[in-house]
Amino acid sequence: MTTVALLHGLGGTAATMAPLAEVLSRHGVRTTSLTLPGHGGTEHDLASATWQQWLAAVPEADVLVGQSMGATLALAAAAARGNAVRGVVAINPALADPDTAEGLEWQHSRGLEWLDAPGSDDDSDAAAPQRIPVTAVLQMVHGALALDPATVTVPVVLAIGALDETADPWALDDFAARLGGEVSRLDLPGSGHVATSGPDLQLLVEPIRRLVARME
Repeated sequence: MTTVALLHGLGGTAATMAPLAEVLSRHGVRTTSLTLPGHGGTEHDLASATWQQWLAAVPEADVLVGQSMGATLALAAAAARGNAVRGVVAINPALADPDTAEGLEWQHSRGLEWLDAPGSDDDSDAAAPQRIPVTAVLQMVHGALALDPATVTVPVVLAIGALDETADPWALDDFAARLGGEVSRLDLPGSGHVATSGPDLQLLVEPIRRLVARME
């Protein structure tokens, strides 16, 4: 049976992906999810977590579905694991550029320790923190910078929330153009960054089902 793993974003927990897991279950798609290292505890737990810990925790699965940082982790895992991953659905992936990293490093060196956490559309993840350690954001940024899109050769669905204020449309288009395999785009017209708790949840089901069907 095809396995589908769901990956939450920075500061979230498995509960962030629970609405999607529930909907997929009703359509006969079995999923697994987890809370990534450093998440679900205190803010200081998150401050000491690393990109490599998060990447190592990504479950073995045929299809990886991630949101925000989880989407970037899914893409990185697909690049690292080759044919072991057969498809990715990347929901509002967290991308970065060297200027972002440099700016955050500069602010951190001058005492900035916390950033506001992005809110969800319905506050479904009660364990999500209100602020994110800059050290964790830097781990995510450097992890995203280390990802070469050309090394992702599996089919990828890029699901983009039209109301996502954290994403740079040009950067997303450039990233999509450089992916090494088949790419399709799914627009989520009513969703912000945390799209799994938004009004377009049902739109995410069909591309995941199509990927699963190709493998069975």
